[in-house]
Amino acid sequence: MSENEKTQAESEVALNPDLIGAAERVESIPDASETDNSVNEITSEKPEPDRLSPEAELARMKAEYEARYDQMLRTVAEFENTKKRAEREKEEFLKYALEGIVKDLIPTVDNIERAIESTKQSKDFDALAEGIQMIHKQFLNLLERRGVTPIEAVGQPFDPTQHEAIMLMESEEFPENRVIQEFQRGYLLHDRVVRPAMVSVSKGGGEKEEVSNE
Repeated sequence: MSENEKTQAESEVALNPDLIGAAERVESIPDASETDNSVNEITSEKPEPDRLSPEAELARMKAEYEARYDQMLRTVAEFENTKKRAEREKEEFLKYALEGIVKDLIPTVDNIERAIESTKQSKDFDALAEGIQMIHKQFLNLLERRGVTPIEAVGQPFDPTQHEAIMLMESEEFPENRVIQEFQRGYLLHDRVVRPAMVSVSKGGGEKEEVSNE
């Protein structure tokens, strides 16, 4: 730019206030390099998160493992203790499960012993027979209280699940396949057969014959 042109430009700036303000604003804009340096300084001043050394990290992991391992051992020990306690309670229950039945049986045993003792002092067999009948009734009542009941047999239809037929016989009194006679009483414990009744069963006709249970 020539000396004349420079002088003319300065004159225009001096005469135009807006141009003067624009020039001042341009001069106030910081240099790009200075801005980058400021950002770098701010970034470099930001604290970095704490990082454990490899030894410290290993120690932390070891402590966490030992804590979990100890908790697992405690859980296993509690389980074993619970299992042993349950086994002891089961053994205790089975050992004394018959305690109630024994208590009920003892009075019956007492009556039997009294009947035996009375035979040594007296020959009154009628009184002995009456005493035995009373003991028998007492014993049946005891069984019934415990859920044991006799199986009905004579006159009932033959039931292979409750009756064991040992003989077939002709009968005019009973229809075919009915229980005629009971040789040994059977018993139920609630709805389960403890012992089937041994019986004879009526047949259609002919001679009596033994029944095979095989």
